[in-house]
Amino acid sequence: MPSSRGSSVARRPRRPRPKPGPGSPPATPTRSRSEGLRRRARRRWRNPPVSPPQSQVTAMQIALSSLRPGHHPDAPAGVVNVRKTGRDAGLEALAASINTLGLIQPLVVVPGGDGYHYVVDGNRRHAALESLVAAGKLEPHSKVPATECDAGIAREAGLAANINQSPMHEADQVEAYAELRRAGMKEKDIAARFGQPVAQVRKLLALGGVSPAVLDAWRAGKVRAEDVRTFTLAPSHADQDRVLAAVLKDGRTWSIREKLCLDGSVGHLLSYVGAKAYKAAGGTVVEDLFGGSDVVSDRALLQRLVDERLDAECERRAKEGWGWAAKGADLAPGWRWSWPRLKDGQRPFSAEEQARYDELQAYLDADDDDATDEAIAAAHAEVAAIEAAARIPLGAEDRARSGVVVTLGADGKIAVEPYVVRPEDVPAKPEPAAPAEPEEKGLSSALIDRLSEQATRAVQATLPSSPKAGLAILLAGALCEHRGAGPVHVTLGGLGGAQAQLHNTGSFDAVLAGLLARPVDELLEVAAVVAGHAVNLHHYNRSAPATRPSALALMGALDPDAMKTALDDAFDGEGFFKAAPKGVILQIVEEVLGEAEARRVKDHKKSDLVRFAVASVLPTGWLPAEIRHPGYDGPGSARPAEQTLAAAA
Repeated sequence: MPSSRGSSVARRPRRPRPKPGPGSPPATPTRSRSEGLRRRARRRWRNPPVSPPQSQVTAMQIALSSLRPGHHPDAPAGVVNVRKTGRDAGLEALAASINTLGLIQPLVVVPGGDGYHYVVDGNRRHAALESLVAAGKLEPHSKVPATECDAGIAREAGLAANINQSPMHEADQVEAYAELRRAGMKEKDIAARFGQPVAQVRKLLALGGVSPAVLDAWRAGKVRAEDVRTFTLAPSHADQDRVLAAVLKDGRTWSIREKLCLDGSVGHLLSYVGAKAYKAAGGTVVEDLFGGSDVVSDRALLQRLVDERLDAECERRAKEGWGWAAKGADLAPGWRWSWPRLKDGQRPFSAEEQARYDELQAYLDADDDDATDEAIAAAHAEVAAIEAAARIPLGAEDRARSGVVVTLGADGKIAVEPYVVRPEDVPAKPEPAAPAEPEEKGLSSALIDRLSEQATRAVQATLPSSPKAGLAILLAGALCEHRGAGPVHVTLGGLGGAQAQLHNTGSFDAVLAGLLARPVDELLEVAAVVAGHAVNLHHYNRSAPATRPSALALMGALDPDAMKTALDDAFDGEGFFKAAPKGVILQIVEEVLGEAEARRVKDHKKSDLVRFAVASVLPTGWLPAEIRHPGYDGPGSARPAEQTLAAAA
């Protein structure tokens, strides 16, 4: 085989190999040079070098007029636009960017043999360039950079270009926008360069202007885009970093707004007053670009400006002849649905109107299959016209005896509710005739409910003086069977329990640590108060407290003197006698003052009998049997009769 170096190059003399001595390892077989060349050739054939086919790719400048999209019907075989979805999305912004910065990434094209080149990769860029030509911003023969390739690799080139591109993280995008703004570029210039509305650019700049720590947390997936939008309302990066550290620690990203101490929405208030007027009064506004929940520096100032404008509106309305005008916020809760309104009057129909009205109603009520939609609509319109003609509208006198309420709606616009009548202006109705006195001898369910409530309040007032009993009651209510039917509801479902302000603020572990730091005596007092708000002596079957062993056991566990004092304070004796039947009152007089006294007053009127019982029975310390506790010692108990009579005297 001839030498690859040429025959003129002398061969290098071989180095003599030493002969192996005794104990030497066997010599490696020698290999000829030609055999080594053949082995290297075989390795190159099995693993050919990876390099682009330079003969198939050519950089060039090409005129726009000679370009066609890859999905053009005349494109050569194998040339396609692999992107079929979203070809036209965002072309306006892309065109604005190309117009400002030029075509940064060359098009990849394939010659068609008909004088045109067909775009394999970059069809959206090509469409944006065409739109610039149509707008007169580029000449049709303007040249753009392109890379020409063979039709054989056209599909692969387009597919690779679309698959291998990696979208930019949104945090990186907004930070880049913010850097442009910090470099001195104005919002409208950024919008023009990238084909974005100015309002959208303002949002991007707000996001990019948050703390770098917030942006890093966004990139790392620790906060969401909506969380970053909330951070844009913070007054400083220091506040953002403080709240970010807190939410990353407790994981409560939903509490960012709360931790930033941002008030509830004031958008409707600010819309009514106007941001300019609020700023002129000394306030500052942080605009919420994403949700309309603007933040103001002084909500009290804003509310004062709103009230001043509403008061002025009320004064203006009052001069129109209304009896009164007021803001809805100044009225009693529930005025909107509980206060009456004046309505238009209605005169009687004339004979002709009544006849025609009845005729039309009969026609509309009839089941006539031949009636057309037009005829039915005309009948309804005529009925409405007859009713409108007979309507008597409200006038000046009606305004004078009613008022107008001015409210501010959620849209920042005022609403006026006319002809509202205050409760004190409603004419008093005559007192109805007194109903016949009931013949039944027992107490009504409503009266037993009132007594149960009074006994409940007495127990609640007594429990703080019996803290040990309070703790026992509380635990018994938690451990006994059928807790819903017992007298203690540990869920604080007792009388007034749901409204009790007993809950500490803070997490469970913080509240627990605070309670553990207290001595046992203080815990017992706390338990007694909690137990009081769990008590409810009402019963589902309307039975009286003193008839139920559980209620009696509860009241008997308390200090008797304190229970007696609390029941005396809670019991409404006059109200009881007014609601009780006459026969029941006479039985009570007989029980407390004797049979002779009951016979003497049995013919009294109910009102006179009530006054007698209030003056003579209540001073004895008497309580209805339905709420007598185990420590009760008044009339009807085991105490001597002379003590009762002495109390009555």
